[in-house]
Amino acid sequence: MKNEFIQDITNKNYVLKSACNVCPRGCNVSRFSHLGYCKSKGLRIARYGLHYWEEPCISGNNGSGTIFFSGCSLRCIYCQNYEVSQLSKGYDISVAKLADIFKQFEAMGAHNINLVTPTHYIDYIIAALDIYRPAIPICYNTGGYESVESIKRLANYIDIFLTDFKYSSSDLAEELSKAKNYPEVAKQALLEMKKIIPQNEYAENGIMKKGIIVRHLVLPQYIQNSKDVLSWVAKNMGTDTVVSIMNQYTPYGQAMQHKVIGRKLKPIEYKIVVNHALKLGLTNAYVQEEDSANECYIPEFEGEPLEK
Repeated sequence: MKNEFIQDITNKNYVLKSACNVCPRGCNVSRFSHLGYCKSKGLRIARYGLHYWEEPCISGNNGSGTIFFSGCSLRCIYCQNYEVSQLSKGYDISVAKLADIFKQFEAMGAHNINLVTPTHYIDYIIAALDIYRPAIPICYNTGGYESVESIKRLANYIDIFLTDFKYSSSDLAEELSKAKNYPEVAKQALLEMKKIIPQNEYAENGIMKKGIIVRHLVLPQYIQNSKDVLSWVAKNMGTDTVVSIMNQYTPYGQAMQHKVIGRKLKPIEYKIVVNHALKLGLTNAYVQEEDSANECYIPEFEGEPLEK
């Protein structure tokens, strides 16, 4: 079905006509007149530019053409990009401008188009890709809180799912992301992604052309949560699944006052999780050095496009 938009005279952007239920929150509000959980109205981004700090098969030597979208359907209390995800820092653009950004990245030699926190903008992204589909892969960089219906809609548009799998525990998901149903929702989304892309494909230079990467951020003390996440992946997606076990946790925002995650991850905690992945046979795993928990890896969101 063709996407239908209505012009918002206030910000000269275009907003979806119909009520929005694109993410599992199911807000059912018209984003022309109301804000849903994601706090988003039209199409809003915080930054775009070449990014060199994703997994090696994504960033390569040329960088990943990354677009950071504003707002978020999860808004985790520890989000390092909270200025964007929770405060909606950024600026409004049109669908045509988004398509033009795709063209720019392709001309710059980016290995892919990397859509960061895109869930609540699926309709806009599809509309932009209908205007211009670049020859380089489209990477959907998500927190994993996706409806199966939305993933199905993306089947003909997305080449790479770079997806988080944050929680195996419903109680933890509720406490940290106010999303008690996250574990089951994420599992169903992952299985649908696997149906769409059953096999990873790489170019001769090792850059991913098509595939799935499952990311998991190890949180302080919640080691069993991490073990259970990886165990589910190994059992249900296969031990050849590419997993990225992240060691970069640093408390931000509300997390700084949290009684458990108000500290950095201990090396032994991360080591226990990595060893568990190896025991499961998850040998296609990316791991991080201890110094990855560093503010220098967090982009600056200045509210202006960064084109080079």
